[in-house]
Amino acid sequence: MAIELNFESIVSMVENMITGICIFELKNGKITPVYLNEGLSRMLGYSLTETQKAFKNVRTSIIPEDLPILEQAIIDVLKDDGAVDFELRTVTLNGGMRWLQVRANLYSRKNDIYTVGAILVDATERKNVEEELRQQAEKLHIVAAAEGEMIFDYNAKTDVMTIHHTEDVFNRNEIIINNYFGKFEAGFIHEEDAEYFFAVFRSALKSPKHDTMELRSNRYEGEFQWYQCSVTSMAGVEGYVTRVVGRLVNINERKIKEMDLKIRAEKDALTGMYNKGATEQLIKKYLEESIEGLSEDIDKLHAFIMIDLDNFKEANDILGHAYGDKVLSDTAMTIMTNFKGSDIPGRIGGDEFVIFVRDIESISQTDMLATQLCEGLKKSIPSAYGEIIISASIGISIFPYHGTTYEELFEKADKALYTTKANGKDGYRIFDAAATLAYHANRRKSNPLSANFMEAPAKKLEDLVSEVLFNDKIKESSLRSVLELIASEYGMQRAFICDRDSEKSLRFIAEGYEIGSDENRAWREEFCESLSQSHKHFCIIHQYDDLDDEERSFMVEEGIRSLIYYPYYNEGEYKGAIIFENHNEDEILLSDDQKNELRCLLRIINAYVLQDGFMGRVPNAVAQIQMMDNMDNYVYVIDADTYQINFVNRKVILATQSVQIGEYCYKIMGNSDSPCENCILKNLDRTNPHARESEERFNYSLRTWSKNSACWLECNEESATCMMSCVDISDYLG
Repeated sequence: MAIELNFESIVSMVENMITGICIFELKNGKITPVYLNEGLSRMLGYSLTETQKAFKNVRTSIIPEDLPILEQAIIDVLKDDGAVDFELRTVTLNGGMRWLQVRANLYSRKNDIYTVGAILVDATERKNVEEELRQQAEKLHIVAAAEGEMIFDYNAKTDVMTIHHTEDVFNRNEIIINNYFGKFEAGFIHEEDAEYFFAVFRSALKSPKHDTMELRSNRYEGEFQWYQCSVTSMAGVEGYVTRVVGRLVNINERKIKEMDLKIRAEKDALTGMYNKGATEQLIKKYLEESIEGLSEDIDKLHAFIMIDLDNFKEANDILGHAYGDKVLSDTAMTIMTNFKGSDIPGRIGGDEFVIFVRDIESISQTDMLATQLCEGLKKSIPSAYGEIIISASIGISIFPYHGTTYEELFEKADKALYTTKANGKDGYRIFDAAATLAYHANRRKSNPLSANFMEAPAKKLEDLVSEVLFNDKIKESSLRSVLELIASEYGMQRAFICDRDSEKSLRFIAEGYEIGSDENRAWREEFCESLSQSHKHFCIIHQYDDLDDEERSFMVEEGIRSLIYYPYYNEGEYKGAIIFENHNEDEILLSDDQKNELRCLLRIINAYVLQDGFMGRVPNAVAQIQMMDNMDNYVYVIDADTYQINFVNRKVILATQSVQIGEYCYKIMGNSDSPCENCILKNLDRTNPHARESEERFNYSLRTWSKNSACWLECNEESATCMMSCVDISDYLG
C-alpha cells in the first residue's frame, strides 16, 4: 500500500532518519542552529534537549585541532559551488570523542544572513578501523626496517610496554612490562642518559612525532652498551597519542670508534687536556646555559683563568724540546690535580693554558686557586747556563661581572695576564678586581647583568674593606684586593705596603703605570723610612712640600705628583708604611670626611698587616669592629701582656692623629715610658673571663679626663686581649 506523501509524513520520515540533519543560520561568523532532527540526537546518544545544548555553540563542541577544518568548510559552502564534504571530531557531553562526516550546502541567502543545510553521519567506527589498519601497517614497517634488532610497542592508555626481537614478532615470546611508567626503574639506562630518555619519551606522548636518540642500556647485554633508539608516536581516534612504537639498534662498536675519534680530535696529544677548539666550544656551551639561568640564580659565578709559563722559551731553547715537553706535561698534571672534574681545563697554545672553573662560591675562592697554581707551577731547573726559574703568570676574569661570552672573558683575562707580566711575573691578577669586589658585595641589591655596578646601593668602603680582609683566608690576595679597591675609589694609580719584615712588598699598579721589576723596591722602602722621620702619622705629601733632596728626587723620577702616606709601628718601632701614589694631578684634594675615612681604612689595614693581636685572635673580628665603631665611647683594644694597642674605634681616630696601632697604651694614653703604677689591666682577673674593672684617669692623647672600663675580649693561658671603653667626664669634674 503506497504511503501518502503529505507534509506530516515527510516530517516524520526526516525526524526518524538514522542520519542527522541540521539547518543553521550564519551571520557575521556566528553559527545559530534553527533545526536539528531527532535522528541526530539518537546518533549522538542525546536527548533532544541535550542535542540543542551541545549545538548551541558549535565551535566549543569541536576538538580545537579541527576548528580550522570547520572554518574552511564554511568558506567553501558560502561560495555556493555545490555540496561540501568534510570530517571533524566533536566532544560528547560525557567527555568522549566522536567522528562526524558532514555534507553541507548553501540553502538561501538574505542580506547578510546565510541559511545552510547539513547531513551528519557518525563515522567513528569507520575511523577506528582505519586507524587500526594504519597502526598495523606502521608497526610492520618498523619491524621490517629493524634488521634483526629489538622493537618496542608502548600502549599509553594501559601503560603497557611490549619488547621483542624481530624474529619473535609473529609469536608470543615477547617481554611484556605492565605499569611501565608507573613503576619505572631507570637502572637499566645509564644515569647520564636517563633524563634525556625521559624528555624524548614525554615529548612523543604529547603529540604525534618521530625522534631518534642514542643511549646506553644494560637490559639486553648485561653491561652498558650503546643503542640507537627510534621513537614514533601515533594518535588514536580521540586525537591524542595512544601508542609509541620504535626500535633499538645496537651501535656499540660504531659508537666507541666515534668517541675515540672525537677524543683524539678534542684532546691535546702531549698533555691530555682539551685542545684550543674543544676548550672554546665547551666553555661557550656552558656559558649559554649559565646565561639562561642567571636571572634565577644571581649568585652564580664562574672563573676564567688564563695561565702563561714564565721563562718557558728559555728552558725550551737551552734544555731542548724533549725537556720542554716534560715541563708542559707536568704543568698539565698540576693544573688537573688542582681542579674538579666538572671544570674545563685546556691547552690553547705552546705554553698557554685556560681553566674555566664552574660555580665558584666567592671571588676569594679564585684567589685561593690562583695562589695554589702559582705555588704548584713554580720550579727551579739547573742548567749549564745557570738556574732557570719556571713560574706562572695568571690572569682571571669572572662571569658575569667581566662578560657573559667566551670572547669577553678571554679578553679581560688576557689583559689581567698582561698586567701580571708587566708587574714582574710569577703572580696573578683578577681583571678590575676593585670594581668586581664592590659589584660582588652589592650583587643582591642590583641586576647581575648591569653594566654599571655603581648603580647598586653601595656599601660603605670601610665595610667592603673589612669584608674582604676578614673573610679571605689568603692574606696577600686580600691585601692586594683592598689596595686596588681604595686606590680605584680615590683615583690613585699605584699603592704599596712596604713592610720591613716582608721579602716582597705588596702592591697595586693600574694599567699604564707598570714598573716592570722590583729593582726600585729598596729605594721605595728607603724613601718610606726617610719620610717616617718627619711624618709620624697619616699625611698627604706633594712634590713641592718641605722634603729633602733625595725624597723629592725619588718622587720626580717616579712621576709621583702627590701621595698619601701612613707609617705603622710595632712596640713603638717603625715597621713599614702604606702609600698611595697619584701620578695625574698636582695635588690631592680631599674633604675632611674623605680624610677621616682614609684614616679608618688605613688603620684597619695596619691592624691586619700586624695581625698578631686582636684581628688575628678574636672570634668574629668583623662583627666586633662594626660594634665598636658604632659605640659612642672611645674604644681601645689592648694586648694585656705587651700593652700594645691592637685596635681603636672610629671615634678615637677622628679625635686624634697621635694614636697608632702597635703603640703602647701607657705611652699614648698616660704619656709615660713604662706601664702605669696602678694599671687597670693588672687589676683584671685573668681567671675570670667576665671580669670588669673601672678607673678615672686623664687621657693625654684625648686631652681630657675619662672614666675607663676594661673587660676581656679574649683570655686564656697563651694570651689575653682587653677592650677598654672610655667616657669623657671632664664636664662633670668642672
